[in-house]
Amino acid sequence: MQLKPRTGFAFSRLSIPLRVAIALPVALILAASVGLQAITQHDNTTRLIDTTSIRIVDALTVTTSNRLANFLEVPFAAQRAVADSIVRYNLYTPGDMQPIYRHIYGTFHNLYQDQTQISVLAFGGENTDFVGIRRKDEHYNLMLKDASTHGDLRIYKEEIPGATAAAYPQYDPRTRPWYAPFAKSGQPGWSDIYANYDEYAEVTISAASPVKQGDKLIGVTVADVKLTDLNKFLREESLRGSGQVAITDAAGLLVAHSGTGSVLADGKGKIARGQRLSLAQSDDPALRAAAPLVAQAPLDKATGFHETFDGRAYSGRVTPYIDTRGLHWRIVTLVPDSDLVGDIRASTRRTTKWIAGFAFAGLLLGLWAIGLVTRPIHRAARAANRLADGDWQTKIDKRSAIRETATLVKAFNTMAQQVKIAFNTMRDQLRLDGLTQLLTRQGLLEEVYWPRPRPAVLCLIGLDGFRAINDNLGYETSNRLLQAIAERMRASLPDSVLLARVGGDEFALIHLEPTTATPEIGAQIQALFATPFTSGGDEIMVGASIGIVEGLLTSEALPEWLRNASVALGEAKRRARMSWVIFEPDMMEQSRELALLTNDLRHALEHEQFLVHYQPVIRMADGQICGVEALARWQSPTRGMVPPAMFIPIAEASDLILTLGGVILHTAARDIAQLQDQLPAGFELHVNVSARQLIQSDFITTLHQALHESGLPPHHLTLELTESVLLEQGGQTVERLREIRALGVKIAIDDFGTGYSSLSYLGNLPFDCLKIDKSFVKNLCDSSQDAAIVAAVLQMAAGFGVTVVAEGVETAAQAQRLQELGCSHAQGYWFGRPGPLAAIKWS
Repeated sequence: MQLKPRTGFAFSRLSIPLRVAIALPVALILAASVGLQAITQHDNTTRLIDTTSIRIVDALTVTTSNRLANFLEVPFAAQRAVADSIVRYNLYTPGDMQPIYRHIYGTFHNLYQDQTQISVLAFGGENTDFVGIRRKDEHYNLMLKDASTHGDLRIYKEEIPGATAAAYPQYDPRTRPWYAPFAKSGQPGWSDIYANYDEYAEVTISAASPVKQGDKLIGVTVADVKLTDLNKFLREESLRGSGQVAITDAAGLLVAHSGTGSVLADGKGKIARGQRLSLAQSDDPALRAAAPLVAQAPLDKATGFHETFDGRAYSGRVTPYIDTRGLHWRIVTLVPDSDLVGDIRASTRRTTKWIAGFAFAGLLLGLWAIGLVTRPIHRAARAANRLADGDWQTKIDKRSAIRETATLVKAFNTMAQQVKIAFNTMRDQLRLDGLTQLLTRQGLLEEVYWPRPRPAVLCLIGLDGFRAINDNLGYETSNRLLQAIAERMRASLPDSVLLARVGGDEFALIHLEPTTATPEIGAQIQALFATPFTSGGDEIMVGASIGIVEGLLTSEALPEWLRNASVALGEAKRRARMSWVIFEPDMMEQSRELALLTNDLRHALEHEQFLVHYQPVIRMADGQICGVEALARWQSPTRGMVPPAMFIPIAEASDLILTLGGVILHTAARDIAQLQDQLPAGFELHVNVSARQLIQSDFITTLHQALHESGLPPHHLTLELTESVLLEQGGQTVERLREIRALGVKIAIDDFGTGYSSLSYLGNLPFDCLKIDKSFVKNLCDSSQDAAIVAAVLQMAAGFGVTVVAEGVETAAQAQRLQELGCSHAQGYWFGRPGPLAAIKWS
């Protein structure tokens, strides 16, 4: 039999169309690229979240701890100050608490009115006397037990005895938790948490100090902090966002938390009403869920954790807070990831979906025109991989013969640009200052993040007189000035220097591993402010003071470095304009001493401890007194006669100069007005006026009031302003001087020759007298240069038609030489030292 030849070909059942065979590998490649990008992006996002969460939670913890220390230090310092005053001024008389409660009320109302964490400031005596001032809803109540209350504790409705709000018989302060432990130990400290002995019975913790007269205990001072105020303090933490902050004691019971509920049980559950809740019993579900992790954390060191509660991820930290005066607490911080990085996870998912969509569209286009689009798809896959690796500059060549391929390429580039912008915008908002584009404080904390200490120099720059620029030129001009300063620093300093704006008028510079000595760094920064800055159409000269810290820097130490630099900056501002100071450990003690001196200065003003001494001004022609200069003197009962060089700078820095200046002006005007019938014709009273007084909007009213109340004729009064004050206060200076002269009061330029004025500007100022600085008079007889300067000033004054007074004349030779040069008036020890008005010899 003959076989028939085959007429067909048997195809495999597994055969597929050519288009599918080609498209399938392409599809697999695209899917792999998109998947790799999604995984890589997810990993990068997770790392970014983890890193950011650690830094921000650490920053929240450090900030809360530092603020808590400051928050609690105020009541502690307040009651210590009361204790010192009771002993210093011998205020305690058993049975009569009136002097003490007047002092406590004055301290509370005048010094700590804005420190709302203090609810009670009180004193309990060893003979069961008790006096205190309680603040309730911005109202003060006197709490008193002494002979006048017949042994009962009475709480009055006002800060003085009157209508009674509550009364408690047989009250003994010595049995209270804030008294007995500290009376026994003899040391100040913090009490246990307890309920107040009044009609509100609020839960409180107290700062207490034993008060001793010699070696004898006479009582205990106390300042109360309510736990509800601690809750409010934690809620007001700006870095908290929607997170939670809690404080527990060593037993795990709540001291405070940032929620709205109480730390006490309300009696509705199994816990007795008024009993403190534990962290596991808190009203906040996140704190309850975190309680087991907090319980497992060691008591002696900080511990971080990251957990998910009720479907929400949190970053947390447990940090010991120990105050050697009796506090052994733990600060628990919980911040949701959504607060740390916003909706970055949702944005990542949307981006992934967009990428997948474009990949699918690319696959469809590939099936339609596989031959033409194979190469662009490969390019897209490679670009996607680079984008997944974080190469935000990735772009695909837009040239293509196929419209759909070009569209795909354009969409991919748009997507990459949007992702890049989204990530950069998010990071810039966290790290960069919107006005100057320098690092923020948070950005600086992120930059200083390395595992090992590095040599560094931190310079904290504070602008001198920036408030005056704001007041006189406006915020828009001052903002442009800040931008100009930032731009000059960027242009002049090496790229390795970290630049940040950490306050309204403060900049921080960190030189990493510096090759230049620290004094040279300070001088280089000062040189940046040697020439004026351009702010819009204005040329503004602004000085800067610098606080410097040097050593080995770690990220954990940066907040302390910034605090130390701020202390050094304050010291620089006190020493002189345009100076820099390197931080020394003893500056902290000096800072505390300065705070104590400021408090004593405020107390001195309240208790009229200031005197006015007068130094004669002599007419050289006949040697007669033609005027006096009023000078402030502080007679302190504890410090003795305090030199003006010590208290005047402090008064100017703390705004007390306004009160002090007003006291001197009113007192001197009254003293001279009482003697005006006995004084020679043309007699002038010279009173110094500070820059802070001059820029006050009500200064003219104050001046007019002093003249009116004293009866002193205006033409007998001369106000002395330093040359630098007249020139630094800007365009409002001339107008203010004209208002003063319109009253009939004269103007004298004090310390002339020590400033940096131009004669053209000086010619525009209305003034009546120049006072030659004593530095030129000191060497007048030995220095031809100083003699020439004095002669030039005398000639210039003659041209202006104003009087000249030479200051600091201490010898007959100096007086003779000044008379030869034609100086008409003089002042100094040779003619008379400052003293009481009654001690002046008028003839």
